[in-house]
Amino acid sequence: MAHCVTLRCFSVTLLLRFWSDLMKSTLLLMIALITCLAPHTVAQDGPTFTDDLGVTYTVERYKIANYPVAMAFTPDGRLFYTEKETGNVRVIGTDDVRQPEPVITLPTSSLVERGLLGIAVDPNYEDNGYIWVAHIRPSTNREPASHDVVRFYEEDGVGSDPKVMFSIPLKNNALIHHGGNLAFDDEGRLFFTVGDNEDPANSQDLNTVQGAIHRFDITAEGLQPAEGNPDEDNSIFAHGFRNPFDLVIDPYTTDLTRIFATENGADCDDEINMVLRGFDYGAGPDYVCGDASPETDEIFTLPPMISYTPTVAPTGITIYTHEAAPEWQGEVFFCTWNQGQLMRITLNEDRNQLEAINQIDLGGAQCRIDITVTPDGALMFTTVGVNGGEIYRVIPQ
Repeated sequence: MAHCVTLRCFSVTLLLRFWSDLMKSTLLLMIALITCLAPHTVAQDGPTFTDDLGVTYTVERYKIANYPVAMAFTPDGRLFYTEKETGNVRVIGTDDVRQPEPVITLPTSSLVERGLLGIAVDPNYEDNGYIWVAHIRPSTNREPASHDVVRFYEEDGVGSDPKVMFSIPLKNNALIHHGGNLAFDDEGRLFFTVGDNEDPANSQDLNTVQGAIHRFDITAEGLQPAEGNPDEDNSIFAHGFRNPFDLVIDPYTTDLTRIFATENGADCDDEINMVLRGFDYGAGPDYVCGDASPETDEIFTLPPMISYTPTVAPTGITIYTHEAAPEWQGEVFFCTWNQGQLMRITLNEDRNQLEAINQIDLGGAQCRIDITVTPDGALMFTTVGVNGGEIYRVIPQ
């Protein structure tokens, strides 16, 4: 009897242990499923900092994303962004919920620096629903790959009727130096950055599209050289670039079109340039590292505002215009790919010279690709990393 009681107790003990382990396993499985299925939104209690201008801000992870590159907001406050690898355009609503399905998917070659790159919302979006993107279309048996500017119609998170408005055949099959960012000015003209496509001679050849920043008028047939360009029959606004990654048009300058652009050099002389109509920015087949400000009699050669050696690979750039942080208004912000830093430029009163440059503490986050200002006055930037990619917010308090 005692032996039977012992066995019976042992059986009961095993049953209880089994039940306990089962419950623990079920609980862990439920936690894992909840974690996997939960939407990736704002990180909890992001770190708080105060910069040298006295602006207090928090840094928060907003979304995990698939290699997000460029971002643009529609007038209703929705965020559209491009995915380099997939060719998808994604949208996040004003409720901070990402639409499960992509807005549109374009056939895209994502080798090396290729991909779905720039994005811009049409100035007349509220009337026409147009969104513009730049991407590298894959090659076919008959045609080489091309760098295309595409316009599509968007309504309720669904993109349709994509139309190629401008196309650059990649005849040398270039994998790097595409530039590929888009911006509209107040007059509705479209600016487009194009790298030299691995051929330095392109930067000084005004008969090629590569190595330049372009300005277009929009017509029913496509993009045409804008009125007021240096050459009325040429879309080039300024040239002499190796790889102008991004640009922002200065809204605080009214007497002329002043652009600030990031430029990726070779082994030296990464630059932040003030870009003016018709100027040459020095890149070309005879460029010598360390010669970022060559002495020349050519009045239309303009040295950089900032030159970096060793290189930092400056990428996204924006100008802060919101009232949420008055101390930041007019400041120029840009990201660096190599270090993942967010830098802030203070300009002089005439906005044509550098007065100071400071790093914004991100508490371990990395600002590596695009940066923009959100409708509520935060700075938002994209990055890549262990999660494949992320979108962060820098929120003034």
